[in-house]
Amino acid sequence: MKRDGCDCTACRECCQREPGWFVPDEIPAAAKFLGLSEAEFITRYCAKHPLENGTALSPATKPGSTTCIFFEKGKCSIHDVKPYECRKVFGCDPARRHARVRDWITAKWK
Repeated sequence: MKRDGCDCTACRECCQREPGWFVPDEIPAAAKFLGLSEAEFITRYCAKHPLENGTALSPATKPGSTTCIFFEKGKCSIHDVKPYECRKVFGCDPARRHARVRDWITAKWK
């Protein structure tokens, strides 16, 4: 069964705990969605995660918190172009699924 999303408490809590990671080819679409260049989008809205052979990007967090910068009024303000990890992992999924998805995303950034 394919799930399009979930709006349960556990899933909303994910947005407040740690933003999901983008895959590289999602950055242009997210920037365009906000009417920004890729460089502007990265500078204004992304956090960098150093990897062994590269750097991954995720949405930044709100100042002084772990909440995703795009999480507003209990919803994702960039839902149509949200990160791959946010589309594929739900807070109500088993932790092992999250680990597999993060490993797949990390490989895309190398």
